[in-house]
Amino acid sequence: MMRVALVLAIVAQLGCKQRPTFHDAAPKPAVGGLLGTFELTYYWVGYESDEPHAAANTTLYDRTCAPIAKVSARFATELSISGAGKLADDRMVTVAGECTCKYSPCFRVIDEPWGVGASNRPLVPFRSLAVDRSQIAIGTALWIEQLAGVDIPGTFPTVHDGCVVADDIGGRIKVGRIDWFVARKPYYREIDEVLHLTKVTLFDGGERCH
Repeated sequence: MMRVALVLAIVAQLGCKQRPTFHDAAPKPAVGGLLGTFELTYYWVGYESDEPHAAANTTLYDRTCAPIAKVSARFATELSISGAGKLADDRMVTVAGECTCKYSPCFRVIDEPWGVGASNRPLVPFRSLAVDRSQIAIGTALWIEQLAGVDIPGTFPTVHDGCVVADDIGGRIKVGRIDWFVARKPYYREIDEVLHLTKVTLFDGGERCH
């Protein structure tokens, strides 16, 4: 695992845009059928603490128009676009839909640490995908060829096995496009700097991801 992280670090320093290939001698269960090539984008949870000096001038409301918190206008906009975020007091909020309060959309406080996707499915960093459900059913286990063997960021280096799950949808998601949940924006930057992925090959997860 340490060796994989070192290889990726060297690739990033050299500015190489080609993902290194890793070989694992251990046999792996089969993946399912090829679903095609998809455009890849990323999404993450915004953190209010990332902008500690911004003026808190915008009130967030729940669907009864009771105030939840006061945040900066920029962070309120980020929440509205991303759908979820963590407040400075460590509460996680998610969009609850359009409303007639002084600020819309309205929000709700949830217990899930990374927010929820379609049908209140908990989002899992580096596992959850937002998909067009006219093309991929929510709950489907999937395998992305280009992610298998990639070192993902976090407290401890972890090699991704390529398995992901269709947990979410989004207004920007359309046929032929998927959105990968990578937890936080700094993680997106770290991954994108090494992989430079804009398109990926998607398979049904088959036995490998079930």
